[in-house]
Amino acid sequence: MMNEVKLIPAQATYSLRLRVLWPHLSKLEECALEVDDKKDTFHIGAYKNDAIVAIATFLVEKNEKLNKKKQYRLRAMATDPDVRGENFGKQVIDFAIEKLKKEGVDLLWCDARKVALGFYEKMNFKITGDFYEVRNIGPHKLMYYNLKE
Repeated sequence: MMNEVKLIPAQATYSLRLRVLWPHLSKLEECALEVDDKKDTFHIGAYKNDAIVAIATFLVEKNEKLNKKKQYRLRAMATDPDVRGENFGKQVIDFAIEKLKKEGVDLLWCDARKVALGFYEKMNFKITGDFYEVRNIGPHKLMYYNLKE
């Protein structure tokens, strides 16, 4: 029985992406992101009893609305509904923040779903701007975490 958080290959994220984030898609391969295999992209998974229960993808992408030099974007974060509230999502974010700080990154940002705003706020992300629609998914807000504070 092992609980841990670690770097994982992109393919290990597909199952949770499909089930939690993009149920409108029909197969695992459709859950691949064009950035999954770029050299600066990395994926983190949290495991409970050797099963992946939370995931997130981190990639180099600058948001022009945020005036920091070295930015990473958080995408495709998901936690298995059966373990929500058990801090696996928090562990994924904490792991990423430590890694990004070591790499000298200034800012982490994401397009946060309306239902996830509270989670990111608890993780000390700040909201900027108004809601905007993401096709097939719904309302989002731009959120960011300043890694240099």
